[in-house]
Amino acid sequence: MLRIVLLRYVWIVGFVLLSSVAVAQTVTRSPYLQTVTPTGITIRWRTDQPTNSRIRYGTTNGQLNQEFTDVNSTTEHIVTLTGLQTATRYYYAVGSSAGDQMVSGDQYFQTSPVAGSTVPVRIWALGDFGSGTANQAAVLDKFRQATQNRPADIWLWLGDNAYNQGFDDQFQQNLFNVYTDLLKHLPSWPTPGNHEYIDNPNNLNIDYFKLISVPQQGEAGGVPSGSKQNYSFDYANIHFVSLDSEGNDGTRVYDPTGRQAQWLQRDLAANQLPWTIVFFHHPPYSKGQRDSDADNDMIQIRQQLTPILEQFRVDLVLSGHSHLYERSYLMKGHYGQSGTFDSNQHAVSKSNARYDGSPNSCPIVNKQAGTIYVVNGSGGQLGGQAPGFPHPAMVYTNNQVGGSMIIDVTDNRLDAQWVAADGVVRDKFTLLKNVNKRHYFLTKPGKPLTLTASWPGSYTWSSGQTERTINVSPSVPTSYIVTDQNGCLMDAFTVDMDNSTDNNVQFSGQITVKPNAATGSAAINVAVPVPQTIDVHITDQQGLVLFEKQYVNTADIREQIAVPPGDYLFIARVGTKLLARMTFKL
Repeated sequence: MLRIVLLRYVWIVGFVLLSSVAVAQTVTRSPYLQTVTPTGITIRWRTDQPTNSRIRYGTTNGQLNQEFTDVNSTTEHIVTLTGLQTATRYYYAVGSSAGDQMVSGDQYFQTSPVAGSTVPVRIWALGDFGSGTANQAAVLDKFRQATQNRPADIWLWLGDNAYNQGFDDQFQQNLFNVYTDLLKHLPSWPTPGNHEYIDNPNNLNIDYFKLISVPQQGEAGGVPSGSKQNYSFDYANIHFVSLDSEGNDGTRVYDPTGRQAQWLQRDLAANQLPWTIVFFHHPPYSKGQRDSDADNDMIQIRQQLTPILEQFRVDLVLSGHSHLYERSYLMKGHYGQSGTFDSNQHAVSKSNARYDGSPNSCPIVNKQAGTIYVVNGSGGQLGGQAPGFPHPAMVYTNNQVGGSMIIDVTDNRLDAQWVAADGVVRDKFTLLKNVNKRHYFLTKPGKPLTLTASWPGSYTWSSGQTERTINVSPSVPTSYIVTDQNGCLMDAFTVDMDNSTDNNVQFSGQITVKPNAATGSAAINVAVPVPQTIDVHITDQQGLVLFEKQYVNTADIREQIAVPPGDYLFIARVGTKLLARMTFKL
């Protein structure tokens, strides 16, 4: 009897143990991060058996003192955390209410900076990468080496992210299994290519859309799109737009009356951030494995979509599709075949913008028009060229070695470098905005002033200093000049002495400043009894000159000056004599 009871007990225990093993959860797709915002993030992972979804997280590694559980049972785990601190690193573990399934020190994320912040941002971008080739591995390896000391903050997928048909198992093999460690802490922002659609743009029921989580309701900034095909987001002072250049939801991306094009115009019109980067798969200009003179989609994008991008002064367009690297001039208005490109007509700037001290390499500064187009389609696939190679709109082209692009944005400076699969930076370019400024100060002798160059970089001041910011206390009228090491940039600071007070500013005549917010301008009227030479300055509160002019031998000045909203100082002088010093607001 005892033996029977013991056998029955062993059988029951064994059954329970075997049952436990049978239902044990295994993570079959490691965590990956999407839709990062200043206060939230989406974390996805996959298990072989259904379970609820739990994230434990905290700001200190090993102290995961917060948690969120989604009680729904699933194998496709999608958890969105909200209410997080801005620009803060969190460590996390994924699992279920039964326990953690994956936890390690390299599982962390950082919430994004507040929109408009000028903190440094590093972007990794590449297309056509999930190919399972030796080139894919080499490109990844050299990216790791290039970013050892400064990791990327976000990752842009430029389409054809998993070959050959973009099936789920191909994503697993050629993307999730290859970039596992990066995906745990590097948020990805995708766009689809023709291989995700298996070259059938009419079929939107594809695996790609099932494995991504992107902002559709404007939750990361931008205008809501209501679709996974296209979306936008803000990250620091950069506005990003992702478009679907392959899919057909009734219209294609290049149809000006279509959903995507109409949304794009609303989104770009609403954008207030200084930098704009747009990414989609099919490039408007290429002479690689794909020919923009022959491919109808590329022709239509060039003719119908690029005018919209240029209208809203998009800075950078990133694409793939053609399996090489190409980088255009800053260009505008070229919508025809490659043979019609004329650098005198279409290149807004002819500088190669490498900013390395070589001839014709100064950065592109203060652009008012034009866009740079980059074909970055050799992250995995590689090779090919079309008749007419290289495209005449390109500053640099390479179809011999693969690579990926690293983009650094710091305040008003953008630096892009193409790191090739052999580790060599074979192309780079720099853009700067709001530089080469003039400042004017009317101040008391010996009063301290702080002067700051308008760009991040290198500095040589006329007074000998090499820092970005200097402190001066001139007792006589003095001019200060700061330049960069390559002689491409210059700010000027003029300091005049004010030996008067507001109480003793006296003259015969009339001076008025009438701001008009409706017209965005200020009407200036200066009338004096006899003709004389009058210097007029309008500056902001930091001394930045918005308007300056010397009127020679005149008794009457009437000007309508365009100024943006803000607080301003108006100064009028005759020689060293102060006629007026007025503040006004627009």
